[in-house]
Amino acid sequence: MSMTISNNYSNYTSSANTKNQTAAAKGSEAAKETAKTAQTTSSRKTAADELAYLSKKYEGYSFVGANYSMGMRYGSNSTTNVAISPQFLAKMANDPELEKEYEENIAAMKDLDEQFVRSVEAGGWHVVAKGWFIDKDGGIGGWCITQKDDSKSQLEKMNEKAEKIREENKAKKEEKAELEEKRTAAKEEKAEQAEKAEKTDKHGKSEKTELRAKTEKICKKRFGDKFKGAVIIDKDEENGVNVSADNEEDKNGLEAVIADLDIRV
Repeated sequence: MSMTISNNYSNYTSSANTKNQTAAAKGSEAAKETAKTAQTTSSRKTAADELAYLSKKYEGYSFVGANYSMGMRYGSNSTTNVAISPQFLAKMANDPELEKEYEENIAAMKDLDEQFVRSVEAGGWHVVAKGWFIDKDGGIGGWCITQKDDSKSQLEKMNEKAEKIREENKAKKEEKAELEEKRTAAKEEKAEQAEKAEKTDKHGKSEKTELRAKTEKICKKRFGDKFKGAVIIDKDEENGVNVSADNEEDKNGLEAVIADLDIRV
């Protein structure tokens, strides 16, 4: 009998344990589902809650709960300004999926603002004010007020700088070409003068030789063997007289004859 009791007790204990484990598993799953539901369900319920949440989350943004109308201005020029319809703020507060979708759109607005400002400034304008809006149906739009700059645009400045560099390079090339032309002309003139001088020198020597021969012939006839020769020089060569004589004695004698006759051309 004791064996039967033991078996019954064992069966009862085993059954009880199985029931407890099943209940614990179900409880665990329920707890997980509850936690999941808590995570996906936003604690924000009103438009004011959602506006406060967005303002805290996005640095460099300025949010306002309002239905945008033409000519409306809000925020500052140093921030990304977003006006959201109160009706749509309430929808976002109670719909986590919708909220997540529009948070991604709002995050992109800052980069788009920066791109737009650069584009405007490149055209010679500046941004006076700007902003985004989300209407009650979730439609997204933007507005901007610009003003023409008195100063030249960055693109105009770059073009002027490039033109100035081109003009400077052109002037340098022209100056270099002019200098090269002057050098070439100077070389040609020098060569021409040298050629002319050479011709003159040859012609002068020829004339001197002829005159010298004629003079020596006359002098030989007048003085006979006493005549030792004649020297004919230019005035420019006066300080470097080259006396034609066979030896130093004849040279001295010849210089004396020249001094007496004063034969110089």
